[in-house]
Amino acid sequence: MSATIGHFLRNLCGEYSNQHQAFENPPLFAHIFLRYRPIEHLRPGSILLEQTYAVDPKHPYRLRVIRAEEVTTGIIKLWNHTFKEPDHFSSATFDKECRKTIKEEDLILLDHCHYQVRQLDGGFHGELEPGCRCIVHRNGKETYLVSSFHLQGDELTTLDRGHDPHTHERCWGSIAGEFHFQRINNWAENIPDKWL
Repeated sequence: MSATIGHFLRNLCGEYSNQHQAFENPPLFAHIFLRYRPIEHLRPGSILLEQTYAVDPKHPYRLRVIRAEEVTTGIIKLWNHTFKEPDHFSSATFDKECRKTIKEEDLILLDHCHYQVRQLDGGFHGELEPGCRCIVHRNGKETYLVSSFHLQGDELTTLDRGHDPHTHERCWGSIAGEFHFQRINNWAENIPDKWL
C-alpha cells in the first residue's frame, strides 16, 4: 500500500465521540460514537465502520466496511460496503472473534456511494463522489446523499444530508451544521504492518 493510504489509516483508526457538542446543544446534536477498526484478514485497507447512539451502544444504526485504495497519486478512494446480514456482525467492533468471521461474500458494494479523499491543510478531506447518485431511502422517501468529512489530528468533522432528487431540497440531516467528533481511543496499532 502507498505511504498516503498508510498515513490516512493511521490517522483514521480509532473511536470518536461528539459528547461535548451533544451536551452543549442536545436539541440539535445527538450523542454519537464513530468507530473505525481494521479488519486484518480482509484485503488491505479494509476498515469496519460502526456508528451508534450513546443511548443504545450495542445496536449500531450504521455498520459498513470501507476499503481505502489510492486510485491516482494523492487521491484515495474509499469503497463503501454494507452487510447482507448486519445483525450477525453488530458486536464485531469490540469482539475480535466475531470480526474474524467477516468474509468478502458477506459484503455488498454500495454503487455510487464511495468517497474521494485528498490530503488538505495538514489533514484529510473526503467527499462523496459527484453525481448525486448515492440513493438513501429514509422515512419512506428516496433521497440522494451529500456527505463530507475532514480529519485532522484527533478531530473529525462530518456532515451528512439527504436531498430530494427532483427539487434538491434537504429532506434529512443536520440543520445546525457539522458534527464535531474527538478521538477518545486510538486503534492505529491494530493496523497490519503490511498495510503501511
